[in-house]
Formats: sequence, structure tokens, C-alpha cells
Amino acid sequence: MNRYVSTLVAGLLGAAVAVSPAQAAPRPVPEAVMLQSADLGGAQPGPVEPDLIHPLLPQPCADAPVPQPIAQRSLAADYDPRHRVYENVGRYRPGGARAYLAALKDQLARCRAGGDDTGFRGIAEDTAGPNTVLFIRQYDEGDRWAAYLVAAVGRYVVVVLVTDPVVGAGDYTIVNDFGRAAIGRVRAN
Repeated sequence: MNRYVSTLVAGLLGAAVAVSPAQAAPRPVPEAVMLQSADLGGAQPGPVEPDLIHPLLPQPCADAPVPQPIAQRSLAADYDPRHRVYENVGRYRPGGARAYLAALKDQLARCRAGGDDTGFRGIAEDTAGPNTVLFIRQYDEGDRWAAYLVAAVGRYVVVVLVTDPVVGAGDYTIVNDFGRAAIGRVRAN
């Protein structure tokens, strides 16, 4: 009996040691770091539609990878009759959030869309605090655009996207306001 118990315990310990931290599933991004209804003017956040044409982790240069999060969470909300707000929060390994922001800024400069091109154009940096970048994604031959604000906050990257499906012009003021609220949520949690 003792031999059986010893073998069983040794097997269980061996199995526990065999599962490394790299193999363990990452814990999810907590809901508390996401924009809430109170942040969205009463709008109820929900899931992102599967056919969204705008990336929630922008990569302006198709041929250059960007650091990827170990976990991420997204939401969408209709802010008013004309604007739809999206948020993606990704958690990175130490140093990864700043590395993503640096790669994004570099790619915005190298792969800038102009004229009637579809692509990304940088607008300004540090508009919603340090380590933030404001930019647009042009589409429909440059006639329409969506506004983005991206921030690196500790181990998190916060992406806020504002679209206007009616007119096709994302609003910089709205994206900055929601970006500040999203940054505040991450810092508070």
C-alpha cells in the first residue's frame, strides 16, 4: 500500500512540475480595467462585431510585426447615433507595452498613408498624457477615416477607436476623451 501511495504521489508531483508557467493559460484582462457604461455616457458596452474592418491592435506596416499581448479583451458601444467606440486592452510581458508603442510610432512614420491610400497616418503624440499616440486609419480611397488613441500604461496597451458609420469621420476629441477615461481605468486597477 505504501509503495502504491508513494508512486501515486510521485506521479502527481511529476505532472505538476511538468506544467511550466509558459504553458499555463494567461489570466484574462480584468473587466475592471475596461471602459464602463458610466465612462461611455450611459451606453452599454458589448461585444465587438466579427466583421469590424479596423484592427484593434494596429500594425501600420504589413511586413513588420509588432509585439503581441499575452492576453487581451475588447468591447464596443454606440456612443451616440453617429459614433461607435471600441476599446482593446492588452496585457504584455514586462517591457512589452512600451515596445509595442515604440514599434507603432516607428511604423506610423515609415508606412504613412497619403492622399487616397488606405492606411494609417500619425496625428500627434502625448495628447492624452505621456506614452500616447493619436492617429487615423484612412479607408474608402482616403475619403473616410477612423480615429485611434493608443497608450502604454504599465504592462498594458490601451487602444481606443472611434468610428462614424454615417459620415465616415472619426472624432479626435471623442477618442481623446475616451482614451483618457480608459487610461484612468487601467491606472486605477
